[in-house]
Amino acid sequence: MDTEKIFSKITPKDYHNELELILENKDFSEDVKNLLLSCIYKIEAGYQDYEIVKQVVLSKKEYLEEILTIIKEKCHQIEIKKEETKSLEQEGKRRYEIDRAEGSITLWHPNEQTILYAIYELDDNQIYVDEQYSLIRTSLSELLNKGENMNRLEVLRDFNGWNWNTNPQELQSITINLVYQNLIDLLGIEFLEKWIHTKKVTDYFGLAKEKIQTEFGVKNEEELFYWIGRLALITCTKTNQRERQYLLDEKKDRQEELLRLTYKKELLEEVMNKNKQARAEIREIDTILNDKERLAEEFIKRNDKLPEYHKIVDLSHLIEILTKQRKKIISRMEEQSKILEPAYYVEVKTKLEEQLELLSNIELEEQEERKRMLEYSIELEKVVMNCFQKRIEQMDNLEKLQKREEIIKAIYRFRYYCYLYFENEKYIGETTELEEERTKIKKRLLQKAEEAKCISKIVKSEKQLEIFNLLFETRIINLENITIELSEEENIQATIYDGDVLEKTMPLPITKKELNVKLDKKIRLLG
Repeated sequence: MDTEKIFSKITPKDYHNELELILENKDFSEDVKNLLLSCIYKIEAGYQDYEIVKQVVLSKKEYLEEILTIIKEKCHQIEIKKEETKSLEQEGKRRYEIDRAEGSITLWHPNEQTILYAIYELDDNQIYVDEQYSLIRTSLSELLNKGENMNRLEVLRDFNGWNWNTNPQELQSITINLVYQNLIDLLGIEFLEKWIHTKKVTDYFGLAKEKIQTEFGVKNEEELFYWIGRLALITCTKTNQRERQYLLDEKKDRQEELLRLTYKKELLEEVMNKNKQARAEIREIDTILNDKERLAEEFIKRNDKLPEYHKIVDLSHLIEILTKQRKKIISRMEEQSKILEPAYYVEVKTKLEEQLELLSNIELEEQEERKRMLEYSIELEKVVMNCFQKRIEQMDNLEKLQKREEIIKAIYRFRYYCYLYFENEKYIGETTELEEERTKIKKRLLQKAEEAKCISKIVKSEKQLEIFNLLFETRIINLENITIELSEEENIQATIYDGDVLEKTMPLPITKKELNVKLDKKIRLLG
């Protein structure tokens, strides 16, 4: 535990009081002030559980100070309107509107979640994605923005200080949330924070690719961002018509270029004609450069057409301009001729085909769009779980105590991951298409947990997975608090406790002969 965390436990900050001091200088109504104070209170109540369950999070200090800073510096006006919510829903309006230029938020019948999401959206900046990723740069930027806002809302939305619960109806986009949580797990919260909040023009997408390559290999990196790019494109162009039109224009240009490459005879003639014209331009420049009279005539001719502040200074200046033009024409000829080289021709054609395959996702019928979203999401999560397995294998390089801590942390992280929504009413842990990958990870985690002696040997090895599965099928906050008591009726029953509190009773597909423990005795499962 670092010094800052130790010090914060000794002298905890009163964020509720800090917010009250900020609100004294704000011309907000009492309803707005009370809603903001309630928001901070509920976050503080649930944050410890949030940290335990998710593991990869900002510290409570960083999170709450960020909210207070936005309220203090960017929220100049927050107003609650009294119109009926029903009429707003019928008109398709959101429950809030923001004006970044004015620093204002307007809310209709808000709760703590609504006002917090509006505050974060007010703070949104364009997240930089380098121009070299032109086809997905806007889509990826929007995905990161929306994903961050949903992630920031999670502690308030899913944790109330007593339990952990999720509702898919409260997610603005299940797909965006899933992708963003994948990125948090694979890149780390610190990396994403730097990317999202940096003021510098830095290719963080390129850095993200390098980081994934280093930790999980080239193949996983390529596949991960292949599927993320497609999901980002679909989700963005559903709501951003301007970006959709831009991409449709790009698609048309690439279709025309691919068609040009398809007709090789015409392409050869086109290149030959362009190069013939280019050689004529070079001969003309050479003639001027080698004839003093022609050079002087060209000097007068050009200056007659140029405005005063763009005049050519003297003949040596003109020679410099003509020499640069000559080099540029030669470079253009080389580029035009390069397309006739077989290897380069295949490279350009393949790249165009790949870009068109990507852009095919922006003009889909609703049914086909849902089908592709499902397909892409499944493939993405297979890559994510492959990375998770690699992370487990890397634990063998750790010291004994650190390895034990990392195994327990990995169990928590995978439990959280299994409870992420994959689609409406279905978690990752319930998705049949991913069952094989989930089982592989659980088996490897179980093996590591047994090696580190951090899980009780309740049954014989071949059935131990049935017991281990209980960790991933419970929403008990602290897994180390879980005890189970086995009893025999028609079959073996497992009664699960959170400390001394009864959680549930369920049958297990094991027999008494397969047990390594006595019946009717509480046994701690993990730790």
